Amino acid sequence: MKKKLTIMDIAKMAGVSRQTISRVLNNKPEVNEATRKQVLRIIEEHGFQPSLQARSMVTRKTNMIALLLPDISNPFFAEIVRGIERTLRENSLNVFLMTTEEDVELENSFIQLSKNYNVDGMILCSPRLDDANLRKLIPGISPVVLLNRDVDTDGVACVVVDAHYGGYAATKFLIEQGHSKIGIIVGPSRAYSSIQRLEGYKKALEDFGIPLDKDLIIQVEVDNKDIHKMTEQLIKKNVTSITTYNDLAAAHVIQACTDLNLKVPEDISIIGFDGIAISNFTNPTLTTMSLPLFEMGETIANTLVKMIKGNEPFERLTMVYPILKKGNSTRSVSFSN
Repeated sequence: MKKKLTIMDIAKMAGVSRQTISRVLNNKPEVNEATRKQVLRIIEEHGFQPSLQARSMVTRKTNMIALLLPDISNPFFAEIVRGIERTLRENSLNVFLMTTEEDVELENSFIQLSKNYNVDGMILCSPRLDDANLRKLIPGISPVVLLNRDVDTDGVACVVVDAHYGGYAATKFLIEQGHSKIGIIVGPSRAYSSIQRLEGYKKALEDFGIPLDKDLIIQVEVDNKDIHKMTEQLIKKNVTSITTYNDLAAAHVIQACTDLNLKVPEDISIIGFDGIAISNFTNPTLTTMSLPLFEMGETIANTLVKMIKGNEPFERLTMVYPILKKGNSTRSVSFSN
């Protein structure tokens, strides 16, 4: 097998230092034109491709961004990633992606791997790592942009969905439609957004003078697992509506209602969260708290780019507010009275 050439090999052929080769590769001005042409000729003749590690030794930059997500199969993350990738690509940055299925050991190993690769920054969505551990890990990989976590520490910016507002607005909408027996299926308890969404639900009930019934609150521990059974539990409590933690869960609820011979929205109203494409294709179409997911990805990437460059101000905390998008899965209960 032919030996792969290194920067040192090219430097020997050209009779110059390794630093000069690096300056030529990175188009630095402090190389005379004759030397530059000679080096470029040798590089072309030998088809030399510098390794990422070799470039980073001199420039201290790899043009690599680490992106850690719990689940890329979830359309919520897939759309955000589109916005991230396009924006980073426009800034000559590449993405190193890993999904962890919320496994803390995998998250820690990926963060360590990112350090070894000397990435220029990281985008991190970690529902399970606690704030204390995040603060310990961040100095070695900063700058960092956190998705749906607000951790106030050096080298970190946060882009957070206002799930409290979303939970409140969804519940308020149902109350204004005449519903008072409102069930809620909440995401995993460890997730910041789940806690906030539930608090929003409770606040809306309080503001409208509706007593809190804890039996109408059901918590999912694994995304979209046992939603059918949870829907049955809520229906046995005579709820007239169910609000969920994302659109995929809402789609499962609609299917469960169909299996139980209930019509949506005639017999029960369903409201989702996120506004992913599936909300337009459920039967009936889904009322949801919609988010600008692609634009969130752009915001996350642009914030990180500003942090890396270090010459522009950036927002430490960016809040994203969901907007109610009406579908056909909700109705006023007054029509059935």
